[in-house]
Amino acid sequence: MDRVGPFLCQARAAGFVSSAERAPHNRFLLRLPVALLAALALWLVLRPVIDTAVAGLAETLIRAFEYPRVTRLVVDDHRAQVRRSDFRTDSKIPAVALTDITFNTIVLLSLYLALPRPLSRRQLERLFMGACVLYLTQALNLVFHVKTLYALGLGEWSQQQYSDLARNVFGFLRYFTDLPGRFSFPFLIWLGFNWDVVMQLLGTPAGDLDGQKKRLKKKRSGPPK
Repeated sequence: MDRVGPFLCQARAAGFVSSAERAPHNRFLLRLPVALLAALALWLVLRPVIDTAVAGLAETLIRAFEYPRVTRLVVDDHRAQVRRSDFRTDSKIPAVALTDITFNTIVLLSLYLALPRPLSRRQLERLFMGACVLYLTQALNLVFHVKTLYALGLGEWSQQQYSDLARNVFGFLRYFTDLPGRFSFPFLIWLGFNWDVVMQLLGTPAGDLDGQKKRLKKKRSGPPK
């Protein structure tokens, strides 16, 4: 038995840990597929509400810096139709697909639902705050789509109304919120609001330190009188 102890210590130092020690993040990975299915179902149910909310905030942001205020975003079949009161009646109505903008809600929901105790008050509060931040990024993504359409997609009118600098800026912001933004925002938001939980799942010193602080706080508070 005396020889087994040093061997186990060396194995742990070399990275060969037991399944029990790997359990926290293993359980997270096992819960993730089920959480993904649940998140997909929630997104499909909430999709009409999310589409309307994103289009509404994007329209408010556009009209706040627009004079005269002529832009209207009308949601139809999960697409935001870009309507302007100064368009001709026979003009083709451009539209932006909202599915491409809001699908990352599934990623954020699945990451939250796969965490330990996802329905606790603390996690629900974090989920609400994270969803609000993601909602803002989705609305901005739609804003940049509409502004890029105005700057690049309306022919001579675009050339007259927008400078080369404005076209480059809006094109870059649409690209940034489209590709790196859509895929990275859910992970960054989830990690930012759940840093302590994620570190505990990974078994890092930061996570252990947070756990020790919580246990010490409980110990100091003592049993209720």
